[in-house]
Amino acid sequence: MRAVDACRAGPSWWVRVRVDLLVLAGYVAMGWYLLSQLWLHIDTRILAHSYEDQYQFEWFIGADTHALLGLRDPLFTQLQNASVGVNMLANASILGLAVPLTPVTVLFGPTVSFALTITLGLAGTAFGWYWVLHHDLGLHRTAAVLGGAFAAFAPPLVSHANAHPNLVAMFLIPWIVRLAMRMADSTHPVRDGLWLGLLVAYQVFVGEEILLLASLAVTLTVLCFAVLRWRELRALAPPFLAGLGTAVLVAGALLAYPLYVQFAGPGHYRGLGALALLSNNLSNLTGYSTLSLANRSGPLTSANYAEQNAYFGWPLLLLALVVAGWLWRERLVRVCAIVAVVFLACSLGGTIRVNRAGAGIPGPWRLFRSLPLLDSMNVARFTFVTVAAVGVMLAVATDRVLTVPRGAPGAVPARALWIAALAGALVPLVPLPLPTVSRPPVPEFFTDGTYRAYVARDRTIVPIPLVNEEDARALRWQVVTGMSFAYPEGYFMGPDPSDGEARYSPRPSATAALIGQVRGSGEPVVLTGARRAAVLADLRRWRVDAVVAYRDPAVAPLRATLDPVLGPAHRVDDVWVWDVRALTRT
Repeated sequence: MRAVDACRAGPSWWVRVRVDLLVLAGYVAMGWYLLSQLWLHIDTRILAHSYEDQYQFEWFIGADTHALLGLRDPLFTQLQNASVGVNMLANASILGLAVPLTPVTVLFGPTVSFALTITLGLAGTAFGWYWVLHHDLGLHRTAAVLGGAFAAFAPPLVSHANAHPNLVAMFLIPWIVRLAMRMADSTHPVRDGLWLGLLVAYQVFVGEEILLLASLAVTLTVLCFAVLRWRELRALAPPFLAGLGTAVLVAGALLAYPLYVQFAGPGHYRGLGALALLSNNLSNLTGYSTLSLANRSGPLTSANYAEQNAYFGWPLLLLALVVAGWLWRERLVRVCAIVAVVFLACSLGGTIRVNRAGAGIPGPWRLFRSLPLLDSMNVARFTFVTVAAVGVMLAVATDRVLTVPRGAPGAVPARALWIAALAGALVPLVPLPLPTVSRPPVPEFFTDGTYRAYVARDRTIVPIPLVNEEDARALRWQVVTGMSFAYPEGYFMGPDPSDGEARYSPRPSATAALIGQVRGSGEPVVLTGARRAAVLADLRRWRVDAVVAYRDPAVAPLRATLDPVLGPAHRVDDVWVWDVRALTRT
């Protein structure tokens, strides 16, 4: 009798969970496919379009792990920018991803952890949206799978998968949005507010930019629903405010000190300045990404390969308009359409451009770009919100088509037409595996441990070239040694001394300028007394034990320049070493 009752009750808990796990496995497979060229050559290749950011994020993971295992402050480090340090929370240190992956990093290294943050970040984002669409909104499972896949693997996110795990690991965002949007109807608003506060606090350590985007999107969504449900506001306001107040108190208590460090601690900066000027142009909206099936060999029309922030193509934009018109009476679709359009328009920046030329038309973002926090946003990435909103719209429309009874008039042609429309809009957007290039080897001087005879723990090595935003390869040398020494200067965001706004890498020191001059010209430089003194002052301030050059074509003029000041360089393993301890420890 119980078996009969169980059959009538529908699929068992295990059957339902098994299907969800299969969906999650499918999303993980999609993430693996996207990074397959990196996964297949994890030790010897690097993402071709990551620029220097893969080195940087591997370094962040290594530094976070170093801080955790050594019981050091994870919010500030001296491992780069020696003698001054780096404000880690003012950078994308992804502490919330690195800490859970500590065992992976210890056993397999930061590159594996980096690849996992992107692969599982994309899969988790897709699964989060799938769960909300299917289990919370009750959409057809196939429709929810489609919506989740689009929300995580649309062109803007695929582009950032080249370099930015902090932007593609949005797996907490669907749950944050879910909790925020249901508080007005919640019978347990304080409990929901508690969970919301905890998720918001954790998201700060995964990616603050994404959290700020989600907050703006939720604010607009709440305002839209408030207008549409204005007759119910008196009943809806108390639970919503109770839940929101709880969330603010919980998140505020957990984040008070970290945010103080970020915005007022050492190494903080004020706004992004010129770094926040990136925006989309109109042609970006209707074109196709170079990482998609439709434009696999086409020209790059955005700032770089990791910032292809739109590229929806005409068919998808037209399909979204059709869905908005068809389902406009449905409140969810109406709100999603409004949110999608507003954020798409804001992504065009303060001045609307066609191609790369300004069209002279003021953009809507001009009204907001000077506001605190908003002046630090890369508005081209506002399309992330558009992606999520369009994903929900496509899922709702697919659900409406699939739930038409099979025997209803026109059901079969409607399904065929909808499948054809989806294929025409989405197949051109199918991403290709992200390309890779050979990874430069790490010197044996570091891999075999020889460096320990030349630099004490927590002292400094000057790599040639010095680490900066254009060449961060030497960060890998530091990572493979378990962060055993520090670097001067580096690749991170810190304050510009002239105005306090953010800049990548400090202004070059006398030593960095000298090395850059010799490497650029290929000619040695005879140092005057003042310049010689400036170089020695840099080395003492940085607490340098050794200067190391590896496979540098300018090593001969570098030796001719530095030997008279630092003493003769010696060939050790596969590097040239200037041992400067006698000069810097006096």
